[in-house]
Amino acid sequence: MTQSLILAIDQGGQSSRVAVYKSNGEQLCCFSAECATNTIAVENTTKSFIEQNGDDILSGIRECVQKIHALLGDDIYHISAAGFAGQGSSLLCWDNQTGSALTPVLSWQDIRGESYLHNFPFSHEQVQQLTGLRISPHYGASKMRWCIDHYPAVATALTNNTLSIGPIVSYIFWHLLHAKNNVDPGHAQRTLLWNLSKNRWDKSLLEVFNIPASVLPECVYHNSNFGDLQIGDNKIPFTASARDQGASLFARGLPDKNACYINIGTGAFIQRVSEKLQAPEGLLVSPLWLPEPLQEVEVASPTCYLEESSVIEKRNLYAWEATVNGAASAIQYLQQQTGLEIIPSVINSALTLNPSAPCCFLNAIGGLSAPYWRTDLRARFSDNLSADEKVLAWIESVIFQIVVNVELMNELGAAQKIYISGGLSKSDAVCQKIADLTQTPVYRSENTDATLQGIACMAAGIPMQWQPLIQDDVFAPQQNLQTHLRFTMWREEMTKWLQ
Repeated sequence: MTQSLILAIDQGGQSSRVAVYKSNGEQLCCFSAECATNTIAVENTTKSFIEQNGDDILSGIRECVQKIHALLGDDIYHISAAGFAGQGSSLLCWDNQTGSALTPVLSWQDIRGESYLHNFPFSHEQVQQLTGLRISPHYGASKMRWCIDHYPAVATALTNNTLSIGPIVSYIFWHLLHAKNNVDPGHAQRTLLWNLSKNRWDKSLLEVFNIPASVLPECVYHNSNFGDLQIGDNKIPFTASARDQGASLFARGLPDKNACYINIGTGAFIQRVSEKLQAPEGLLVSPLWLPEPLQEVEVASPTCYLEESSVIEKRNLYAWEATVNGAASAIQYLQQQTGLEIIPSVINSALTLNPSAPCCFLNAIGGLSAPYWRTDLRARFSDNLSADEKVLAWIESVIFQIVVNVELMNELGAAQKIYISGGLSKSDAVCQKIADLTQTPVYRSENTDATLQGIACMAAGIPMQWQPLIQDDVFAPQQNLQTHLRFTMWREEMTKWLQ
């Protein structure tokens, strides 16, 4: 083997995966190691802590790297770069002299620090102006404060000036690469302490949470040299780091500015690339690719993000983002309301219905998210719906809210493509309805390795030859009067419910 290879790590909620890619985006090998997320009930409350074990994550990644070494043998010397993608809001505390973890990994799902956000001195709008995000206990700041206040070992390390707190990527780099405590902008932002426009830790937010900047990682560019991974005699530079959702946009190469990217799983996640830092009200903004100044990177093809140039020259890319809760996460609620087992055949059967009376669902499961951001509403159906009609109302509530967010993102210009993935996208009817309502072709792929592939592409420098074979099912937009009428009814009902 003579071509350059790239190593990629994707650290997730249930497993860590390590893969090697060729320079054209083809996966050569992939290994995974379990790292379960545990839900721990809190005594005498209805609350739970959601945690992972940092040492288990580290050992699992090391095992995968060893398997790659055993498989590739001397070809390990052809690995010229590596990248890491992780869960943006998962974090832990550790001793920066010994490397010992002082806390579990607090999952992005964990909201134990919620009480610190009560009577918060800033509004959602003010925080969004600073960070690109809304106030949420899922982000890191309130969890950091909770750790300082509730773990004696953390308080002691703070007093002794040996405390480090950071996203999981910082802890992994500290150990695997023997690097100083550093982080990329995407992970930094998910602490809710990063000033997105000034590219630094925000003094006012640090003061609100009483977190000293000295315990936080140094933030460097997405394409920095984060340190070297030693495999045998080969030192592999880690040249890219990003959040998992952001990295997934690079699976095909540089993201298309004219496309929306949707993943429908437990919830739905919608993204679109922009150079604009300010998004329409209701959308979030995250750093997607903040390249080191003066770096030049070849793009994948003339149809990608920069149509008139073959290089990125000091251009910052952001992701306009929206979340829609209550997709697969609403299934348990729906089963209780209908008495049906919500399996694919039941969903597909419901999607063939065309009721003429209002058939709507206020999908407040997990909170009514973008662009409405309401947590004070209870889920409810319109009146007199059958069990099958309730299933239709639920799945269309997800579709309709996705469409509303796509329309907001069209401020950047009408989307020419929608790339869709995730469990609920396996339904042809779901994809077709999104195509019909947006009048935009929908491209569905089953690329389960998009995050790995994307971070490998970033680590390789987004090379021109990065053109992996990805098979898409294409859903061309059609005229669908019944679905458009129900979309109008849903919007009218939402207006009433939101008052």
